[in-house]
Amino acid sequence: MAHIALPAELRSLCRRLASSKPEALLGVLPALLEDVLRCEVPLSKPQEAKGLDSTPEASALVHKLKTQITTLLQGRSAAGRFLGVALAKAAVEAGGWECLRSSEPWVRALLSILQKKDPAVTKEAALVTLVKIYTLLHEFPTLIREIVTPTLPTLATSCLQILKPPPSTKAQAAPFGLTETIFETFSTLVPLYPTTLRQFAAKLRQDARAFVAPTCSDEAFVPRSLVTASRRLTVRLHMTAAKGGDAAEWNKQVSQLVRDAHSTADQVFRAIVETWESSSGYVPQRPDFEQEPSGGSDKPDDLPTWSGIQAGSERLVGLLGYLAEVLRSHTKSAVTIPISSIMDITTRISSIVPPSANKERFESAQMNAAVGREERDELWSALPGIQIAVMTLLSTLINRLGRSFVPLAQESLEQTLRMLGSFYRIPEVRHATYILARKLLGLCGPTMAKISVDGLDLVIKCCCRDLHGASGHLRRTQQHTTTLQNGNKTKSAHQNADAFLSPAGKAAESTVSVSLSTAHIRAAEALLATLHSSVPQQHVQSAARGRMLQAAILARSKEAQVASVLHPLRDSSGRSQVILPYLMRQFPHDAGVELLRFNFRPMATGRPGGEFGDFGDANDDDADVDMTGDESGKPATAFGHSRPQSTYMPSSNPEAVDEQPMFGVGLSDPSRSAAAATAAALATTESPFLAQTAATTTTTTSTAVSESSTTTSALKRKNDADETSPPKRVEVETTVIASSVVEAVPQRPASRARVEAPAPAEGDDDDDSDDESVHLNMELDSEGSDDDGEE
Repeated sequence: MAHIALPAELRSLCRRLASSKPEALLGVLPALLEDVLRCEVPLSKPQEAKGLDSTPEASALVHKLKTQITTLLQGRSAAGRFLGVALAKAAVEAGGWECLRSSEPWVRALLSILQKKDPAVTKEAALVTLVKIYTLLHEFPTLIREIVTPTLPTLATSCLQILKPPPSTKAQAAPFGLTETIFETFSTLVPLYPTTLRQFAAKLRQDARAFVAPTCSDEAFVPRSLVTASRRLTVRLHMTAAKGGDAAEWNKQVSQLVRDAHSTADQVFRAIVETWESSSGYVPQRPDFEQEPSGGSDKPDDLPTWSGIQAGSERLVGLLGYLAEVLRSHTKSAVTIPISSIMDITTRISSIVPPSANKERFESAQMNAAVGREERDELWSALPGIQIAVMTLLSTLINRLGRSFVPLAQESLEQTLRMLGSFYRIPEVRHATYILARKLLGLCGPTMAKISVDGLDLVIKCCCRDLHGASGHLRRTQQHTTTLQNGNKTKSAHQNADAFLSPAGKAAESTVSVSLSTAHIRAAEALLATLHSSVPQQHVQSAARGRMLQAAILARSKEAQVASVLHPLRDSSGRSQVILPYLMRQFPHDAGVELLRFNFRPMATGRPGGEFGDFGDANDDDADVDMTGDESGKPATAFGHSRPQSTYMPSSNPEAVDEQPMFGVGLSDPSRSAAAATAAALATTESPFLAQTAATTTTTTSTAVSESSTTTSALKRKNDADETSPPKRVEVETTVIASSVVEAVPQRPASRARVEAPAPAEGDDDDDSDDESVHLNMELDSEGSDDDGEE
């Protein structure tokens, strides 16, 4: 027990700290911190002065270690103070309550470090250690009264002194790294000790407002991490309000942000004659066209000043992001979200449509003649970033409200599609659209009408095109020269002389290399799966459905393929497009796909040799599919398969077991593979699946896929044996996939056999008596066969 209570790391720590200088120990600081964490047992064990089970050596070494840490924190060496800060944090994490109850000297020493001229990294480490101690002390009310309450105001005063602007230009301001650490410190401590920090809330809000929405008009560039930390702090400062006033303070903050966003938009959008009317009672301010667009003020409670369209767009984007952070953060009590005011600003921004040659004049925004062309161009270049911020705000609002956002889902979807139609060429706009559209379709997709589903055509094309490009299947757009009426071809300045090279070079450059972020591709795949599962498939056009299926297969998206299998599209003839074979080929070892394989039984899929439907428009470069035929001369389907689908007519016998597996027209089923010898035996011998009785003999007439002479003679001999038996028909349809290792999968005769009604009367055509026949559909197929697909 002595060895467990007294680890060797404790002796090593005390010996190193006593015999070495602090400067020499900085190089081995990671090893020292690891040794402290390994001394958890002696540090967390109550140290009693007397007792039979006490270990005097362990108590002495723990006391010596704490004394050495205190000496380092209070020493004159900057390196020693940094070493003491790191060791104090590790000791508190390992020792728990035993180290916390004696941590008051450490807390006061850490506070004194903040007031000294130590390096910024030492002050940041001291703040992190103090936050750790105050967070752990929150569980013990007695220690809060003894340690936190007397020292926390000192921490706030020291941090505000650091954030205070320098009195002269020669003095250096606090670095952004230290400022960010201070904001993170108080954003963590405000929810824990709101009453103690209430008196410092106004000063903290004033110091942080300069960083919540920075612009290019500011004196220095503000890093993104500092912007996030300042927003998080200002959002949580409403918790310091008096009892019952935090909800009112939160609503006041949201209302102020919406008003600031509207006032900034008045200046940024002054080049447009807006047709938007406020639904929340906001009256737009008339801008002064004699001066440059500007906003903000030098007041402590206002945001810094800005000037120019670029700076104004950055301020508007910052305010929308700040509003999204307010909605994203937790509150101390229940609050009322002003949804109408938030939707008012989103409607205003999304209603602005830039002029384009593809749009009608009434669809585009009307320009103000008092504004010059340069300002208009700056506005159109800044508008995509503003609309991306609107999409992010709507996504945050959906995350906060959940199903309560359903009444506004359709309106928000229309806004999203309108913004995408203006700037779909920009990848960031498409990425934000995919995220928002997936959430909106999850809310309103199942109840969408056909006209609303047709409006999704653009987002479907963009999603499929991005997936084609990411998977390396995006084809290069061919440049064609125009021909005049006299027959002469026009010469273009952009004509590529390399286009006249050999066909081999053209084939190598037929695809376009597209570089998109991983998050972009994941958002596109998630949207594609949602388009299959949440949108009524009966309203989806066949070209759009084919484009979606092709993108799911080429991008190897398992979620999208599974969603397409579970939600097939059926036309008026009952045909469906099921890509289960391709899903099984791409994910043969996936447990979910294997479960779907054995449990999925789709309905009838149409007439034999039917049309599978085009995978997109033939004239659309984004959805072109090889429609060439195979060697036999038969036209191939969209996936390159030329095998026709057999007709399946359900029997009129209610006792028949209908478990016939059906797939898309022209698609083979690779899930039911069998050995070639087994398939040949089924074709040449008497079928064991047909019921045989002593009184009645079943006669079979073969209409199977293969017309081998052996099968014909065998069936003929059986027909000659009993000419009085009623004719029956057996259709053999089984798919065999040729692979490096062929495994025979046992079939289930009971599920494939069908007991039919009595024989038809004389004069009835045997081929037309599908309702009274016994079907055993098995198709013999081999990839190595040259005559694949022929019957």
